[in-house]
Amino acid sequence: MTESRPMSYSRAELTTMTMPHMANILGDLFGGQLMALVDQAAAVAAIRHAGGPAVTASIDRVDFRERIPIGSLVTCIAAVEFVGNTSMEIRVEVYAETVSTGERRHTHTAHAVFVAIDQHGRPRRVPRLVPGTEAEREAFERARAYREARDATRR
Repeated sequence: MTESRPMSYSRAELTTMTMPHMANILGDLFGGQLMALVDQAAAVAAIRHAGGPAVTASIDRVDFRERIPIGSLVTCIAAVEFVGNTSMEIRVEVYAETVSTGERRHTHTAHAVFVAIDQHGRPRRVPRLVPGTEAEREAFERARAYREARDATRR
């Protein structure tokens, strides 16, 4: 296994068009559908970083900022921002785009934790994370602080 990987290595982008079967009763993207998209994007980032299987441990928080109308393109951009021994902190930003105009809005942010697993389903070590830019170092520190605050409230 590689000892470390750059933060940029894990970046994952998933884009889909919202369709009528994905709607809530108001005609917007159903929250559960959005959660599935967030989980998929986070999974790709986690599996890339871990270099193998990884599973969702938690989705700590999703900030629903705006409705997403059916017919919009939805893009989830995920990246591993901090790692423990076996776990990975992943931030997922969600953007909605009106296809006809190209207008793109940041509509949601989610924080997920994934755990790398071996062939027996047991947690396994993940590579260290190396932030390469100033923005990545800031994201790394923000994710470290977020994890520490979350862990403190769980104790």
